[in-house]
Amino acid sequence: MMQQGYAAYRHASIDTADQGKLILIAYDVAIKHCKLALEKFDLGDKIEERTKHLFKAQDAVTELSSALRMDVGEIAHNLYRLYEYILRSLVDAGVKNNKGKIAEVLGYLENLRSAWDEAIKTLKSETAPTVEAGNVVMQG
Repeated sequence: MMQQGYAAYRHASIDTADQGKLILIAYDVAIKHCKLALEKFDLGDKIEERTKHLFKAQDAVTELSSALRMDVGEIAHNLYRLYEYILRSLVDAGVKNNKGKIAEVLGYLENLRSAWDEAIKTLKSETAPTVEAGNVVMQG
């Protein structure tokens, strides 16, 4: 019986861990393409490539936004508003040739990724089972 409970717990933990990994991957994609778009700004004639990178960054931020669980409270709503601002800024950067907007967005994305990474590590350490004398002890 205890083994079944542990298996269910591990499965739930894996699902949470996988969701955390997906969030970090989406941030990594957005950050990577913002950096590549910034590089293309310096190469003047690379507008088409820059635009492709901006679209890929927008797609990643859209994924982050759509993954929000709005039922969990104010933090999700605040993140949604920030993601909307980031999306508008990326569009503005492309339309108005505004390199500064991409740099601003990149800063937000890097800070958010760092915060998510820390939160995921904290969650894992709080929910990780420990084994004492052959028995599984749940923490958190």
